[in-house]
Amino acid sequence: MTKKLTIINIVILIFIFFASVGTFYGINYPLKFNFPYHFRDFGFGYVLIVISIIALVTALVSTLNIKTFNYKNKFLGIFALVNSIFLAFIIFEGILGFNRQKVEYEKLETEYVKLAKQDINNDKVTYKYAGGLTIPECAQNIENKIDSINKKYGVTYFNTGCTIFEQEVKAQDKYAEIVKPYLEKRNGKNWEQKMAKEIEIIKRDCR
Repeated sequence: MTKKLTIINIVILIFIFFASVGTFYGINYPLKFNFPYHFRDFGFGYVLIVISIIALVTALVSTLNIKTFNYKNKFLGIFALVNSIFLAFIIFEGILGFNRQKVEYEKLETEYVKLAKQDINNDKVTYKYAGGLTIPECAQNIENKIDSINKKYGVTYFNTGCTIFEQEVKAQDKYAEIVKPYLEKRNGKNWEQKMAKEIEIIKRDCR
């Protein structure tokens, strides 16, 4: 009986570990899976604290007389039961967070698709990027010339000035996916390289 309960507890703890990872990605949808990079964000510290509290409470409850079970079996049985409830809570939180984030992302993506079509009709594609606060590399007249080159190719680059969330990044990728064929048709293949060369010539005046 003790061996069986021990195995059950180990399995439940393993499931809690994986559920914590799944919940993290669920509430951060559509964040790309990267276990080593996000390891510190999985909330394992919080999980260990909760499990420790459960173990402490279980140890106290197990001192009560429950039929003919010995202390170890009482502890393992109650520990498994409470951890199962904790596991169910983690899974529920993950599913709830995933559904909420998915709805928000789909809404944001729809907005960017609509924006992409509007920008194509207006011949003014805008690429947003998070670059923080920037210091102009060139004099204002040179910056104006660079902007003119960008506009010639039908694009504008807008610095949001701050870090953006994964949902925003993915939605912008969708925007880029829609406008890319239009820009290639408008400017020809390898237009970005051509534009970059023209800008590089202008930037030489900064040096």
